[in-house]
Amino acid sequence: MKTTEMNLESLKFVKNIDAGSTWAYRDWEKDTKQKLNWSRGLGHEHNADKAEVGDLILLVQRARVTHLVKVMSVSCQIVDDGHWGIIREVSVIWVADFTHESFIPRDQDVFGWNRTCPRGTKIVELEHLKYSTFLELWHSLEIFQRHVAGMLGLTN
Repeated sequence: MKTTEMNLESLKFVKNIDAGSTWAYRDWEKDTKQKLNWSRGLGHEHNADKAEVGDLILLVQRARVTHLVKVMSVSCQIVDDGHWGIIREVSVIWVADFTHESFIPRDQDVFGWNRTCPRGTKIVELEHLKYSTFLELWHSLEIFQRHVAGMLGLTN
């Protein structure tokens, strides 16, 4: 039986979600379009525009990988003056099973080391995560992308 795998070659970013003790975006469902928020602040609008249409972003919160999303909008939108006033439209590719929290992939299992999550909600290019550690563990972004596909059950 041949194993097929979702192509994650567009997986280029990770975004930390500051949700406190709750799960942000818990109600999102696979194959739906949603609005991904950025907090307002100096440089945040530029950061929200880093990803291009079609790029994939892993969302991490509470040291768990909870979502994989695909960027759908060309650029960010300022929707209000509130704290979470910057958005990008995304399509949900994968979402964790929040009813079984112990099954939500741990950040360290996905990335391969106990990653220190930066404060804030900016996206970071995967290849810029502790660059020497990333390359030492994964040797290439492509190998990491295949690992993530397996961790998230995106293989048949």
